Amino acid sequence: MIINFDKIPNKDIQTYIKEKYNLEINNNFMLEAFQGSIGKAIKLMDKQEEYEKIGDIILNLENKDIIDILNISEPIYKTKDDKNEILDYINIILINLAQKSNKYANCINIVEDTKKRLRVNANYDMSIDNMLLSLWEQVN
Repeated sequence: MIINFDKIPNKDIQTYIKEKYNLEINNNFMLEAFQGSIGKAIKLMDKQEEYEKIGDIILNLENKDIIDILNISEPIYKTKDDKNEILDYINIILINLAQKSNKYANCINIVEDTKKRLRVNANYDMSIDNMLLSLWEQVN
């Protein structure tokens, strides 16, 4: 039997983490990455700093040269073990950006293509290089 539960509101997740772990989660993108799950929030809350750095990379695609993007992208390369969560997080940011500017809409497809490549055992670093270059080209 499958029992479906409603998503827990982000405000409730914030309150729970604050009370239980004395940790403040102010990153709205990260709250969305929790997907209404306390379990996922507990798993990802220790990685808040990494997620903020990755968010900065994606948010600055438009403002930086491709060489600068590749140079500051070390946090993405270090998170090989959490690749699915990281790529989902990047898509959350891109979805929010796409609501403001349509040039980010195709970027979501680029990340999804990267996920497909990684599922069939493509080289992680090369896939991320390709993704970042494609994202930068799409935005600029």
